[in-house]
Amino acid sequence: MLAKADEYTEKYMEDNSQVFPEASSDVLIEKIKKGSKGYPSMQDYAIHLMKVLDKNNDGFVDVVEFSNGLKSLNVFCSKHEEHALMRRFDLNGDGKISMEEFYNVLAASF
Repeated sequence: MLAKADEYTEKYMEDNSQVFPEASSDVLIEKIKKGSKGYPSMQDYAIHLMKVLDKNNDGFVDVVEFSNGLKSLNVFCSKHEEHALMRRFDLNGDGKISMEEFYNVLAASF
């Protein structure tokens, strides 16, 4: 069991998820997407999720909002998994997730 790793190691594990399946963000994205069944489209579901995750209503989700929001959705992650998901959703690397980034990742893996 890996207790702590640097950014390079986490990224290496994510890029080699066939060797390190616990580092795959795809499994967690599938958990997040399970809630979409009651929505007419993935876009409607993404809008709902952003409202749940974006507690300060600034249009972006930072790592703290993301972590707390996932827990409120009953998606429990290790710190590594949170970092992996944040990197996966934060397409431009600015440290926060926009509605566009959030939807694009969910839709691409739909």
